[in-house]
Amino acid sequence: MLKNLTIGLLFFSHLVFAADYDAVYAAYESGDYDTALNGFQELAAENHVKALFYLGTMYREGKGVEQDYQQSFDWYKKAAELGEPKAQHNVAMFYHNGIYVERDIFTAMDWYNKAAEQDYVPSMTNMARLYFMGQGVKKNTDISIKWWRKAAELGSKGAQHNLGLVYYLGDGVEQNYETAFKWYLKAAEQGSKEAQNSLGAMYFDGKGVEKDLMEAYAWFRLSARAEYEQAILNASVIEANLTQEQMQQAKLYAEEYLAKYPAPEK
Repeated sequence: MLKNLTIGLLFFSHLVFAADYDAVYAAYESGDYDTALNGFQELAAENHVKALFYLGTMYREGKGVEQDYQQSFDWYKKAAELGEPKAQHNVAMFYHNGIYVERDIFTAMDWYNKAAEQDYVPSMTNMARLYFMGQGVKKNTDISIKWWRKAAELGSKGAQHNLGLVYYLGDGVEQNYETAFKWYLKAAEQGSKEAQNSLGAMYFDGKGVEKDLMEAYAWFRLSARAEYEQAILNASVIEANLTQEQMQQAKLYAEEYLAKYPAPEK
């Protein structure tokens, strides 16, 4: 009987601990940084990884404390060493950009990789970009495409667009317009203005899809909503190439897409 009571008390204690974090995080979200700071510090003493992470964020952004990159880095590093992928990504960013620590791409890549292996998409896309551009590391298109593909499959619209571009250009892979179209479409449907413009261009040129100026116009107009200059220019070119009747139909397509898909960021 005593043994069961002890187990029950330990379990209850765990629930109180979890509730404390929720209350502290709620204070942080509401802007009550004094309460959040004290609470996160208490939790951090118990190696609560999310508390460690948010302490890093508070010192990085100067929320409730004087901005202090050293403190920020130290808290992020503790959380990163305990396996928190967001903290691992931020430690990588410190090394990548030379914030507080000396710029060190190889160390940054090591931390990016740790987070990427936990399916943290921003780390995947940063690694892909560095390998693709050969910035600080030897250019390796195969590794770059591997990470863009994984991020794209996890829903990253930026990775989907970049993967579409790689296949469109045939850069590191065999050129394949149909595959490029598939990835552009996925990104475009999520609101990527670049992908929407690229999709319009594929419809305009008839690459990877049947040529259709009205479809092209609809995608250009969707991208132009974000004041994307190339899309605005492309839409005006379409207008000059359609009859009045076709233009009316194209505008109907555009209105449908404007209502259906999320607005791209400006």
